[in-house]
Amino acid sequence: MAVVYRRLLADRPFAAGVGSVALSAVALGMIPLSLILSSGESLVAGAFAAGVFGLANAVGVPIQGALMARIPARWVVGTSTGVSCVFMLVVAAAPGSVAQPVFLAGAGVSFPALAAALRASIPRLFSEPEERSGAYALLSVAFQAGLAVGPVAASLLATSATRRLSFVIVAAVIAAAGFLLAFSTDRTGPLIRSRSRSSLPLAGVATFGRLLAIGGLVSMATGSLTVIVPAVAYAVGRQGLAGPVLAALALGEAVGALVFGARPVLGSRRAQLITALALTAIGYAALSLVTDQLALVAVLVFIAGALSSPVTILLSAALDDVVPQRMIASAYGLIVVAAVGGAALGTSWAGLIVGSSAGAAGAAIVATIGVAVAAALAVPRFKSRTKSQ
Repeated sequence: MAVVYRRLLADRPFAAGVGSVALSAVALGMIPLSLILSSGESLVAGAFAAGVFGLANAVGVPIQGALMARIPARWVVGTSTGVSCVFMLVVAAAPGSVAQPVFLAGAGVSFPALAAALRASIPRLFSEPEERSGAYALLSVAFQAGLAVGPVAASLLATSATRRLSFVIVAAVIAAAGFLLAFSTDRTGPLIRSRSRSSLPLAGVATFGRLLAIGGLVSMATGSLTVIVPAVAYAVGRQGLAGPVLAALALGEAVGALVFGARPVLGSRRAQLITALALTAIGYAALSLVTDQLALVAVLVFIAGALSSPVTILLSAALDDVVPQRMIASAYGLIVVAAVGGAALGTSWAGLIVGSSAGAAGAAIVATIGVAVAAALAVPRFKSRTKSQ
Protein backbone atom coordinates (compact mmCIF):
# COMPACT_ATOMS: atom_id res chain seq x y z
CA MET A 1 0.00 0.00 0.00
CA ALA A 2 2.76 2.44 0.92
CA VAL A 3 4.52 1.81 -2.40
CA VAL A 4 1.48 2.95 -4.40
CA TYR A 5 1.11 6.20 -2.48
CA ARG A 6 4.83 6.86 -2.45
CA ARG A 7 4.85 6.63 -6.24
CA LEU A 8 1.87 8.98 -6.54
CA LEU A 9 3.28 11.57 -4.15
CA ALA A 10 6.58 11.52 -6.02
CA ASP A 11 4.70 13.45 -8.73
CA ARG A 12 5.31 17.00 -7.53
CA PRO A 13 2.32 18.73 -9.16
CA PHE A 14 0.00 16.08 -7.74
CA ALA A 15 1.61 16.19 -4.28
CA ALA A 16 1.26 19.99 -4.27
CA GLY A 17 -2.35 19.59 -5.35
CA VAL A 18 -3.12 17.20 -2.50
CA GLY A 19 -1.60 19.65 -0.03
CA SER A 20 -3.56 22.56 -1.49
CA VAL A 21 -6.84 20.62 -1.31
CA ALA A 22 -6.18 19.76 2.34
CA LEU A 23 -5.46 23.42 3.16
CA SER A 24 -8.57 24.65 1.34
CA ALA A 25 -10.70 22.10 3.21
CA VAL A 26 -9.23 23.38 6.50
CA ALA A 27 -10.42 26.87 5.54
CA LEU A 28 -13.85 25.50 4.57
CA GLY A 29 -14.09 23.78 7.94
CA MET A 30 -12.99 26.91 9.82
CA ILE A 31 -15.38 29.42 8.28
CA PRO A 32 -18.80 28.23 9.56
CA LEU A 33 -17.66 27.73 13.17
CA SER A 34 -15.67 30.99 13.13
CA LEU A 35 -18.79 32.86 12.02
CA ILE A 36 -20.89 31.27 14.75
CA LEU A 37 -18.32 31.82 17.50
CA SER A 38 -17.71 35.43 16.45
CA SER A 39 -21.42 36.26 16.56
CA GLY A 40 -21.43 36.39 20.36
CA GLU A 41 -24.80 35.47 21.81
CA SER A 42 -26.55 35.75 18.45
CA LEU A 43 -26.13 32.16 17.30
CA VAL A 44 -28.95 32.56 14.80
CA ALA A 45 -27.08 35.39 13.09
CA GLY A 46 -23.90 33.32 13.02
CA ALA A 47 -25.72 30.30 11.59
CA PHE A 48 -27.36 32.52 8.94
CA ALA A 49 -23.98 33.95 7.95
CA ALA A 50 -22.50 30.45 7.70
CA GLY A 51 -25.45 29.37 5.56
CA VAL A 52 -24.96 32.30 3.18
CA PHE A 53 -21.31 31.36 2.68
CA GLY A 54 -22.15 27.67 2.22
CA LEU A 55 -24.88 28.29 -0.36
CA ALA A 56 -22.68 30.70 -2.28
CA ASN A 57 -19.86 28.14 -2.30
CA ALA A 58 -22.24 25.48 -3.60
CA VAL A 59 -23.06 27.80 -6.52
CA GLY A 60 -19.46 28.76 -7.16
CA VAL A 61 -17.87 25.29 -7.39
CA PRO A 62 -19.62 24.10 -10.59
CA ILE A 63 -19.28 27.56 -12.15
CA GLN A 64 -15.52 27.49 -11.63
CA GLY A 65 -15.45 23.92 -12.93
CA ALA A 66 -17.18 25.05 -16.13
CA LEU A 67 -14.67 27.90 -16.51
CA MET A 68 -11.80 25.40 -16.21
CA ALA A 69 -13.11 23.74 -19.37
CA ARG A 70 -12.40 26.97 -21.27
CA ILE A 71 -9.62 28.70 -19.35
CA PRO A 72 -6.40 27.17 -17.94
CA ALA A 73 -7.08 25.97 -14.41
CA ARG A 74 -4.19 27.96 -12.94
CA TRP A 75 -5.82 31.24 -14.04
CA VAL A 76 -9.23 30.27 -12.69
CA VAL A 77 -7.73 29.12 -9.40
CA GLY A 78 -5.42 32.12 -9.04
CA THR A 79 -8.14 34.66 -9.79
CA SER A 80 -10.75 33.05 -7.56
CA THR A 81 -8.21 32.78 -4.73
CA GLY A 82 -7.39 36.47 -4.89
CA VAL A 83 -11.05 37.52 -5.01
CA SER A 84 -12.06 35.22 -2.15
CA CYS A 85 -9.19 36.46 0.02
CA VAL A 86 -10.19 40.09 -0.55
CA PHE A 87 -13.78 39.40 0.47
CA MET A 88 -12.64 37.47 3.55
CA LEU A 89 -10.36 40.34 4.61
CA VAL A 90 -13.30 42.74 4.24
CA VAL A 91 -15.32 40.44 6.52
CA ALA A 92 -12.47 40.61 9.03
CA ALA A 93 -12.25 44.40 8.79
CA ALA A 94 -15.99 45.01 9.18
CA PRO A 95 -17.32 42.56 11.79
CA GLY A 96 -21.08 42.76 12.25
CA SER A 97 -21.53 44.97 9.18
CA VAL A 98 -25.01 44.97 7.63
CA ALA A 99 -23.28 44.18 4.33
CA GLN A 100 -21.56 41.12 5.79
CA PRO A 101 -23.88 38.63 3.99
CA VAL A 102 -22.89 40.22 0.68
CA PHE A 103 -19.18 39.93 1.49
CA LEU A 104 -19.63 36.32 2.60
CA ALA A 105 -21.55 35.49 -0.57
CA GLY A 106 -18.68 36.94 -2.59
CA ALA A 107 -16.12 34.95 -0.59
CA GLY A 108 -18.17 31.77 -0.98
CA VAL A 109 -18.88 31.92 -4.70
CA SER A 110 -15.21 32.76 -5.42
CA PHE A 111 -13.73 30.26 -2.94
CA PRO A 112 -11.22 28.35 -5.12
CA ALA A 113 -12.52 24.98 -6.34
CA LEU A 114 -9.22 23.22 -5.79
CA ALA A 115 -10.63 19.71 -5.35
CA ALA A 116 -12.40 20.00 -8.71
CA ALA A 117 -9.24 21.31 -10.38
CA LEU A 118 -7.09 18.48 -9.03
CA ARG A 119 -9.72 15.84 -9.85
CA ALA A 120 -9.83 17.03 -13.47
CA SER A 121 -6.05 16.67 -13.75
CA ILE A 122 -5.78 13.08 -12.47
CA PRO A 123 -6.64 11.29 -15.76
CA ARG A 124 -3.85 13.25 -17.48
CA LEU A 125 -1.31 12.76 -14.71
CA PHE A 126 -1.83 9.00 -14.28
CA SER A 127 -2.75 6.45 -16.93
CA GLU A 128 -2.84 3.19 -14.93
CA PRO A 129 -6.16 2.23 -13.24
CA GLU A 130 -4.36 1.39 -9.97
CA GLU A 131 -2.66 4.80 -9.94
CA ARG A 132 -5.90 6.63 -10.63
CA SER A 133 -7.71 4.73 -7.89
CA GLY A 134 -4.97 5.64 -5.42
CA ALA A 135 -5.03 9.28 -6.57
CA TYR A 136 -8.79 9.49 -6.06
CA ALA A 137 -8.30 8.00 -2.58
CA LEU A 138 -5.65 10.57 -1.64
CA LEU A 139 -7.88 13.39 -2.92
CA SER A 140 -10.76 12.11 -0.77
CA VAL A 141 -8.58 11.71 2.33
CA ALA A 142 -7.03 15.18 1.91
CA PHE A 143 -10.42 16.84 1.60
CA GLN A 144 -12.05 14.96 4.50
CA ALA A 145 -9.02 15.44 6.77
CA GLY A 146 -9.02 19.16 6.11
CA LEU A 147 -12.73 19.44 6.88
CA ALA A 148 -12.14 17.61 10.17
CA VAL A 149 -9.21 19.83 11.18
CA GLY A 150 -10.95 23.11 10.28
CA PRO A 151 -13.47 23.27 13.15
CA VAL A 152 -10.76 22.28 15.65
CA ALA A 153 -8.54 25.12 14.41
CA ALA A 154 -11.47 27.56 14.57
CA SER A 155 -12.30 26.61 18.14
CA LEU A 156 -8.66 26.98 19.21
CA LEU A 157 -8.44 30.43 17.61
CA ALA A 158 -11.68 31.49 19.31
CA THR A 159 -10.20 30.78 22.74
CA SER A 160 -6.79 32.34 22.07
CA ALA A 161 -5.43 35.85 21.89
CA THR A 162 -5.68 35.73 18.08
CA ARG A 163 -9.47 35.35 18.01
CA ARG A 164 -9.89 38.81 16.44
CA LEU A 165 -7.67 37.67 13.58
CA SER A 166 -9.65 34.50 12.79
CA PHE A 167 -10.82 35.64 9.36
CA VAL A 168 -7.42 37.09 8.50
CA ILE A 169 -5.93 33.67 9.22
CA VAL A 170 -8.66 32.05 7.12
CA ALA A 171 -7.76 34.39 4.25
CA ALA A 172 -4.09 33.44 4.64
CA VAL A 173 -4.96 29.73 4.49
CA ILE A 174 -7.07 30.29 1.36
CA ALA A 175 -4.19 32.20 -0.25
CA ALA A 176 -1.65 29.49 0.63
CA ALA A 177 -3.91 26.75 -0.74
CA GLY A 178 -4.94 28.50 -3.94
CA PHE A 179 -1.56 29.85 -4.97
CA LEU A 180 0.14 26.54 -4.13
CA LEU A 181 -2.04 24.84 -6.73
CA ALA A 182 -1.93 27.73 -9.19
CA PHE A 183 1.87 27.74 -9.27
CA SER A 184 2.16 23.96 -9.59
CA THR A 185 -0.21 23.37 -12.49
CA ASP A 186 2.28 23.12 -15.33
CA ARG A 187 0.90 19.71 -16.20
CA THR A 188 -2.71 20.23 -15.16
CA GLY A 189 -3.87 22.87 -17.58
CA PRO A 190 -5.11 24.06 -19.82
CA LEU A 191 -7.47 21.27 -20.77
CA ILE A 192 -6.86 19.95 -24.26
CA ARG A 193 -9.26 21.59 -26.66
CA SER A 194 -11.11 19.26 -28.94
CA ARG A 195 -13.70 19.59 -31.68
CA SER A 196 -15.39 16.45 -30.42
CA ARG A 197 -18.62 16.70 -28.53
CA SER A 198 -18.11 18.21 -25.08
CA SER A 199 -21.69 18.10 -23.83
CA LEU A 200 -23.65 15.24 -22.33
CA PRO A 201 -26.29 13.42 -24.39
CA LEU A 202 -29.63 12.70 -22.72
CA ALA A 203 -28.53 9.22 -21.63
CA GLY A 204 -25.37 10.70 -20.14
CA VAL A 205 -27.38 13.27 -18.20
CA ALA A 206 -29.54 10.48 -16.75
CA THR A 207 -26.46 8.46 -15.75
CA PHE A 208 -24.79 11.46 -14.18
CA GLY A 209 -28.01 12.22 -12.34
CA ARG A 210 -27.89 8.72 -10.83
CA LEU A 211 -24.32 9.34 -9.66
CA LEU A 212 -25.42 12.58 -7.99
CA ALA A 213 -28.38 10.84 -6.33
CA ILE A 214 -26.20 8.00 -5.01
CA GLY A 215 -23.66 10.43 -3.57
CA GLY A 216 -26.38 12.59 -2.04
CA LEU A 217 -28.17 9.64 -0.40
CA VAL A 218 -24.97 8.25 1.13
CA SER A 219 -24.04 11.72 2.39
CA MET A 220 -27.50 12.09 3.94
CA ALA A 221 -26.82 8.95 5.95
CA THR A 222 -23.41 10.29 6.97
CA GLY A 223 -24.93 13.63 7.95
CA SER A 224 -27.47 11.89 10.17
CA LEU A 225 -24.62 10.60 12.34
CA THR A 226 -23.91 14.13 13.55
CA VAL A 227 -27.28 13.93 15.32
CA ILE A 228 -27.48 10.22 16.10
CA VAL A 229 -24.15 10.07 17.93
CA PRO A 230 -24.77 13.03 20.30
CA ALA A 231 -28.29 11.69 20.95
CA VAL A 232 -26.92 8.29 21.98
CA ALA A 233 -24.16 9.91 24.07
CA TYR A 234 -26.70 12.09 25.85
CA ALA A 235 -29.04 9.14 26.45
CA VAL A 236 -26.30 7.13 28.19
CA GLY A 237 -25.00 10.13 30.13
CA ARG A 238 -21.67 10.40 28.27
CA GLN A 239 -22.14 13.66 26.37
CA GLY A 240 -18.41 14.38 26.43
CA LEU A 241 -17.72 11.35 24.24
CA ALA A 242 -19.85 12.53 21.31
CA GLY A 243 -16.87 14.31 19.71
CA PRO A 244 -14.44 11.37 19.91
CA VAL A 245 -17.10 9.00 18.54
CA LEU A 246 -17.75 11.31 15.60
CA ALA A 247 -13.98 11.48 15.07
CA ALA A 248 -14.14 7.71 14.55
CA LEU A 249 -16.20 8.44 11.44
CA ALA A 250 -13.44 10.59 9.92
CA LEU A 251 -10.84 8.02 10.92
CA GLY A 252 -12.86 5.24 9.33
CA GLU A 253 -13.28 7.23 6.12
CA ALA A 254 -9.52 7.84 5.93
CA VAL A 255 -8.60 4.21 6.61
CA GLY A 256 -11.22 2.90 4.17
CA ALA A 257 -10.13 5.27 1.40
CA LEU A 258 -6.42 4.51 1.80
CA VAL A 259 -6.93 0.74 1.88
CA PHE A 260 -9.35 0.76 -1.05
CA GLY A 261 -7.20 3.09 -3.12
CA ALA A 262 -4.10 0.93 -2.75
CA ARG A 263 -5.67 -2.40 -3.60
CA PRO A 264 -5.58 -3.87 -7.13
CA VAL A 265 -8.59 -2.94 -9.26
CA LEU A 266 -10.65 -6.16 -9.40
CA GLY A 267 -14.02 -6.54 -11.06
CA SER A 268 -16.20 -3.79 -12.50
CA ARG A 269 -16.70 -0.48 -10.76
CA ARG A 270 -20.43 -1.09 -10.78
CA ALA A 271 -20.05 -4.39 -8.91
CA GLN A 272 -17.70 -2.76 -6.41
CA LEU A 273 -20.11 0.14 -5.93
CA ILE A 274 -23.09 -2.14 -5.31
CA THR A 275 -21.05 -4.19 -2.82
CA ALA A 276 -19.83 -1.10 -0.95
CA LEU A 277 -23.36 0.33 -0.77
CA ALA A 278 -24.87 -2.96 0.39
CA LEU A 279 -22.26 -3.34 3.15
CA THR A 280 -22.77 0.27 4.19
CA ALA A 281 -26.54 -0.29 4.44
CA ILE A 282 -25.92 -3.35 6.62
CA GLY A 283 -23.69 -1.23 8.86
CA TYR A 284 -26.43 1.36 9.39
CA ALA A 285 -28.99 -1.39 9.99
CA ALA A 286 -26.74 -2.84 12.70
CA LEU A 287 -26.38 0.66 14.17
CA SER A 288 -30.14 0.88 14.64
CA LEU A 289 -30.00 -2.18 16.92
CA VAL A 290 -27.37 -0.87 19.36
CA THR A 291 -28.34 2.76 19.96
CA ASP A 292 -28.27 2.14 23.71
CA GLN A 293 -24.59 1.11 23.72
CA LEU A 294 -22.17 3.92 22.94
CA ALA A 295 -19.11 1.65 22.59
CA LEU A 296 -20.80 -0.41 19.87
CA VAL A 297 -22.05 2.75 18.21
CA ALA A 298 -18.45 4.01 18.04
CA VAL A 299 -17.32 0.77 16.39
CA LEU A 300 -20.15 0.85 13.87
CA VAL A 301 -19.58 4.54 13.09
CA PHE A 302 -15.95 3.69 12.27
CA ILE A 303 -17.11 0.78 10.09
CA ALA A 304 -19.71 2.97 8.34
CA GLY A 305 -16.99 5.48 7.50
CA ALA A 306 -14.62 2.79 6.24
CA LEU A 307 -17.33 1.18 4.07
CA SER A 308 -18.76 4.39 2.63
CA SER A 309 -15.46 6.01 1.62
CA PRO A 310 -14.96 3.61 -1.34
CA VAL A 311 -18.34 4.83 -2.61
CA THR A 312 -16.92 8.35 -2.93
CA ILE A 313 -13.86 7.05 -4.78
CA LEU A 314 -15.92 4.89 -7.15
CA LEU A 315 -18.32 7.75 -7.96
CA SER A 316 -15.34 9.96 -8.75
CA ALA A 317 -13.80 7.26 -10.95
CA ALA A 318 -17.10 6.73 -12.78
CA LEU A 319 -16.94 10.30 -14.06
CA ASP A 320 -14.09 9.28 -16.38
CA ASP A 321 -16.50 6.94 -18.20
CA VAL A 322 -19.63 9.09 -18.07
CA VAL A 323 -18.52 12.70 -18.61
CA PRO A 324 -16.34 14.24 -21.35
CA GLN A 325 -12.94 15.17 -19.97
CA ARG A 326 -13.53 18.87 -20.49
CA MET A 327 -16.50 18.64 -18.12
CA ILE A 328 -14.78 16.68 -15.35
CA ALA A 329 -14.05 19.66 -13.09
CA SER A 330 -17.62 20.97 -13.30
CA ALA A 331 -19.10 17.48 -12.85
CA TYR A 332 -16.92 16.74 -9.84
CA GLY A 333 -17.92 20.09 -8.40
CA LEU A 334 -21.56 19.00 -8.61
CA ILE A 335 -20.68 15.69 -6.92
CA VAL A 336 -19.14 17.67 -4.04
CA VAL A 337 -22.18 19.96 -3.87
CA ALA A 338 -24.51 16.93 -3.74
CA ALA A 339 -22.42 15.44 -0.93
CA VAL A 340 -22.38 18.64 1.13
CA GLY A 341 -26.07 19.29 0.53
CA GLY A 342 -26.96 15.69 1.31
CA ALA A 343 -25.05 15.80 4.59
CA ALA A 344 -26.83 19.02 5.61
CA LEU A 345 -30.21 17.54 4.72
CA GLY A 346 -29.38 14.35 6.60
CA THR A 347 -28.53 16.30 9.71
CA SER A 348 -31.83 18.20 9.46
CA TRP A 349 -34.16 15.22 9.09
CA ALA A 350 -32.22 13.19 11.66
CA GLY A 351 -32.82 15.99 14.16
CA LEU A 352 -36.55 15.78 13.53
CA ILE A 353 -36.62 11.99 13.87
CA VAL A 354 -34.43 11.86 16.97
CA GLY A 355 -36.74 14.40 18.59
CA SER A 356 -39.73 12.13 17.98
CA SER A 357 -40.67 8.82 19.58
CA ALA A 358 -38.58 6.98 16.94
CA GLY A 359 -35.37 8.29 18.52
CA ALA A 360 -31.84 7.55 17.32
CA ALA A 361 -32.81 4.04 16.21
CA GLY A 362 -35.47 5.47 13.90
CA ALA A 363 -32.95 7.88 12.36
CA ALA A 364 -30.53 4.98 11.76
CA ILE A 365 -33.31 2.99 10.07
CA VAL A 366 -34.10 5.89 7.74
CA ALA A 367 -30.37 6.18 6.94
CA THR A 368 -30.35 2.46 6.13
CA ILE A 369 -33.26 2.92 3.73
CA GLY A 370 -31.50 5.83 2.03
CA VAL A 371 -28.33 3.83 1.42
CA ALA A 372 -30.40 0.85 0.23
CA VAL A 373 -32.10 3.11 -2.32
CA ALA A 374 -28.64 4.26 -3.43
CA ALA A 375 -27.63 0.61 -3.91
CA ALA A 376 -30.75 0.03 -6.00
CA LEU A 377 -29.84 3.02 -8.19
CA ALA A 378 -26.41 1.46 -8.79
CA VAL A 379 -27.84 -1.84 -10.09
CA PRO A 380 -28.66 -0.71 -13.68
CA ARG A 381 -25.56 -0.39 -15.81
CA PHE A 382 -24.03 3.05 -16.15
CA LYS A 383 -24.09 4.13 -19.77
CA SER A 384 -20.56 5.16 -20.77
CA ARG A 385 -19.89 7.98 -23.17
CA THR A 386 -18.46 7.09 -26.54
CA LYS A 387 -14.91 8.04 -27.43
CA SER A 388 -16.23 10.75 -29.74
CA GLN A 389 -17.78 12.45 -26.75
